[in-house]
Amino acid sequence: MDRIEAMQIFVQVVEKGSFTAAADHLQLHRPVPTRAIQTLEQELGVRLLNRTTRKLSVTDEGEDFYQRAVQLLATLEDSFASYSGAQRIPKGRLKVNLAATIAKSLVIPRLPEFQRAYPQIEIHLGVTDQPVDLVDAGIDCVVRLGDLQDSSAVAKRIGQLDMATCAARTYIEQYGMPANLEELRLHKAINFTSGRSRRLVDWTFNEAGDETRLKLASALVTDNSDALLTCALSGMGIIQGVRLALQPYLDSGRLVEVLPHLPASPKPISILYPHRAHLPNKTAAFMEWLKDIVNSSCKP
Repeated sequence: MDRIEAMQIFVQVVEKGSFTAAADHLQLHRPVPTRAIQTLEQELGVRLLNRTTRKLSVTDEGEDFYQRAVQLLATLEDSFASYSGAQRIPKGRLKVNLAATIAKSLVIPRLPEFQRAYPQIEIHLGVTDQPVDLVDAGIDCVVRLGDLQDSSAVAKRIGQLDMATCAARTYIEQYGMPANLEELRLHKAINFTSGRSRRLVDWTFNEAGDETRLKLASALVTDNSDALLTCALSGMGIIQGVRLALQPYLDSGRLVEVLPHLPASPKPISILYPHRAHLPNKTAAFMEWLKDIVNSSCKP
């Protein structure tokens, strides 16, 4: 048994959670996965799995080796596909990590469209507003909103999303509606932190073609977009967020737009992926699809 085959078996054992399930999936005799893992452990000099008669778990070394094996096998598959007709059919597992607002208001509601267009792509979806390590986590692409900090990944801007400044009606009734930016500075803000530096995200406004950037005093600071919205709905302060996510609450009257004559600057949306000479066609397909739905969501 060669190393590639042994790694394929190891990946399936981890993902299926048992030697038996992996053997069934790969249509192998049941002793084969056990021998493959034993061979890998002997060659690597580390234990990859802890196993008892009832339970199987992955060691720290096994988790690291799993992530590396998944990446290597994906690269190998892409390399062969690039020289065959298979490259015309995007397929395989696609690990995507999305910012929460983008996931819930834009991507997830339309994922059935992507599944119909690319039925052979299996999406593994992660949702977080915090930075992730693409290589260590074995992620194919990350989608983020706003200005990106320095990254070792390739970043491609695919569009922008409109923003809105708003507050709960109960907050406006209690503290009043600001008429301009000077009055806005006197209000309570729910601020959002971004990136590893945990810096506060600036508030931006367009006035007569010029952009104004503000940092408002915080009533509360959060690193989670769900918490940002919930705090606003509870009347804790004014927020600036993605209009697509806020629009249902503006339509229902639970939120009220603040300074509508001074529109917030739109935020760029970018997709990041590891440095690769050959971009996997499954990733390219997702990027093009995402670009299309971002552009369509911004049309009046």
